Amino acid sequence: MDIIRIDSSSSYHNRKLILEILDRLEKQDSFLNILLPSFFSKYNPKKKDKALMQEICYGVTRFKKRLDWIISQFLSHKKKAIPLTIKNILRMGVYQILYLEKIPDFAIVNESVELTKHSPYPVYSGMVNAILRNIIRKNNTICWPSIEQDPVQYISVFYSFPEWLVNRWINRFGLEMCLLICQASNLKPALTLRINTLKVNMQQFQRQLSELGISFQESAYLPDRALMISNFDEIFNSSLFLEGLFSIQDESSMLASEFLAPRSGETIIDLCSGPGGKTTHIAQLMHNKGRIIAWEKNKRRLEMVKAESRRLGIEIVYPVLTDSCTIHNEYLNKADKVLLDVPCSGTGVIRKKPDLKWKKWDINHLNELNKIQEELLNTAAQYLKPGGELLYTTCSMEKEENEDIIIKFIRKHRNFSIQESTSFISQRGLVNYKSEIAQAIQLIPGYSGNNIDGFYMIKMRKNS
Repeated sequence: MDIIRIDSSSSYHNRKLILEILDRLEKQDSFLNILLPSFFSKYNPKKKDKALMQEICYGVTRFKKRLDWIISQFLSHKKKAIPLTIKNILRMGVYQILYLEKIPDFAIVNESVELTKHSPYPVYSGMVNAILRNIIRKNNTICWPSIEQDPVQYISVFYSFPEWLVNRWINRFGLEMCLLICQASNLKPALTLRINTLKVNMQQFQRQLSELGISFQESAYLPDRALMISNFDEIFNSSLFLEGLFSIQDESSMLASEFLAPRSGETIIDLCSGPGGKTTHIAQLMHNKGRIIAWEKNKRRLEMVKAESRRLGIEIVYPVLTDSCTIHNEYLNKADKVLLDVPCSGTGVIRKKPDLKWKKWDINHLNELNKIQEELLNTAAQYLKPGGELLYTTCSMEKEENEDIIIKFIRKHRNFSIQESTSFISQRGLVNYKSEIAQAIQLIPGYSGNNIDGFYMIKMRKNS
């Protein structure tokens, strides 16, 4: 695994905040992409401290099971329960020792011991000190499970995934592909920008980035619209962002809007529009001409759609706070196209949201999601004109949320036909995983590329 090189002069106070975030993440079943901005807003750490806090929080969460395995080998009493706070102090210490260079080992140990002494469990300070010092001296002696004898345990521990998910992916994709998925899902995602072509073209934007000394690389799938960038500090305070010249959006999400193929002047309904990435991309593809009805039941996410539309200079988005499972009679048979990006398990975006690995969801949770997905799809179908097209998407790799939903829908709605995707796949250079429905596009991390999310999309036409 790559070594992360980060200079750090972070104070004890910032380590204490990291510990509080990690504890809250597990105790409250929260999400890092909500907790971190909340803590940043409340405590306003320095830029370099923000970067380190984010690195440690995401790194510990990403490799939690691997870190626990390492720690367990240096415990004197392996069956003794350790408080969550002490577990997280140890995880933070081991992660920094193994993955963060330029932070001296002695400083990591000292900070960890101080955190323990000022925690509700100061009695563990000697144990924390001993374990971390032993790991520093003997980290080349760590033993891993045997992939030959128990491949599920090996993948689960070495790549840090729950065994139930590893089992599921081996049964679905096979051992070799499961390894690819886990490897790719542990990589830190590149920051991808979607250029706002309503305000600037690609050449102009690249020139502005170069003038600011920002490195970039064109997207392999959307070279005319997307860039991967690095060394862009304070991106949200930059003049380029404030002027609405770009949005932050992953390639797989952009590909969905491109596959929908919206046209100027059309009426399009986006049933689950928050936070607005696909909504505003569709508006760009329509050249800001036509009408997009953007429904969203979460008020905070709807406000994000409004803010993003304003920032980008988009005038054709009409945001509405509503539950999209509710029938809106005034829009029946009115839409040229419908986008339905349903709530899902999110197994395709674990590289961005590593906390999803550890969510306590089971087959009952999946069944509840399936009910919502089916209800939304059956409702969405009613808004299309004859000849209109519906795009169903998820950021999931699970067939229960993808082809199973579509097969059931097509059997029930004989007036819908699945549209071909071969030319789109070829044109964009995608590596598509062939699922039960030949026309579906299923992108898989590792298999489809290391820098792409797991994503499912399928387009259906409403016939007369």
